[in-house]
Amino acid sequence: MNHPIVGLLAAIAIAVGVVELHQWLPAIQSVSPLLISIGVGILVSHLLPARYKKPLGPGLNIAKGTILRLAIVLYGFNITLQALSEVGVYGLFSALTMVSVILCVGIWAGTKLFKLDTEQSILVAVGSAICGAAAVAAMEPIIKAQPYKVLTAISTVVVFGTLSMLLMPLMFQLFDITEAQYGLWVGVSVHEVAQVVVAGDSVSTTAAHMAVLEKMLRVVLLVPVLLAFAVWMRQKVYAADTESSKNKVAVPWFAFLFIGAIVINSLNWIPANVTTALTTTATYLLCIAMAALGMLTHISVLKQGGAKAFALATLLFVTLLVTGYLLAQFA
Repeated sequence: MNHPIVGLLAAIAIAVGVVELHQWLPAIQSVSPLLISIGVGILVSHLLPARYKKPLGPGLNIAKGTILRLAIVLYGFNITLQALSEVGVYGLFSALTMVSVILCVGIWAGTKLFKLDTEQSILVAVGSAICGAAAVAAMEPIIKAQPYKVLTAISTVVVFGTLSMLLMPLMFQLFDITEAQYGLWVGVSVHEVAQVVVAGDSVSTTAAHMAVLEKMLRVVLLVPVLLAFAVWMRQKVYAADTESSKNKVAVPWFAFLFIGAIVINSLNWIPANVTTALTTTATYLLCIAMAALGMLTHISVLKQGGAKAFALATLLFVTLLVTGYLLAQFA
């Protein structure tokens, strides 16, 4: 049976199980449920015999495509323009600077220094620059990357995001900076939103508040980044094949809807309980997409460029910490 519902149900089952377990098991609450969903998906991919995996394909492709886009849109209900305005002009400058630096360094070093292909370099860079696994997954349909490249990039987010989450509270004790400066440093430097919350809250609620707001600015910058790469892909395809270019380039309409969700949320048109339900739904949908991505990938393919991708991620990790600290000095 190759009906899409089969693969969708498999991904939904994993996502629901992960989210529920994440809520009730304190030991894993510092780890994003998105990352856990990927891990469980990969585990299932290895345990299921090939004859059972094939029927899942159509549904899993819908989960990592359409459902992912819907999840990104609903994620916008986590953010308001009023909250973002609290970080001020310098906060916006810091987010723009960090995203620009990491993308430029990541793509240049990935392709020139570490000899990775362009798609892998972009995915590792965007995961470090913006919002970890969600950014990597959102970029995948734009540049049409293979699943193993997405998983490799997300693996770097897991490793270096966790490392930064653990190291930054210790570094706060070593450097002469205020809690607000530390919050900005965390917000512009740490990969995942959940990791930002943990790193900020390890010092104080003031630091956590500033860190989350700064991180939300980086998340919003996902939209112009996706649009920029969509334009780049269109030009690239146009140069290769003029006749079929319109059919080959994905237009990230979900990016515009994401901004629309932020605006609607900022205008307080929707009751708070509805907004909460929408953001909770976004978490479930993101986990469904991540579980599908995991089930579509075998760990053996991560060897293709894996070491070079982690070398690139190491360089970006150091760049994040150093650039973030320098930006925090002037906050």
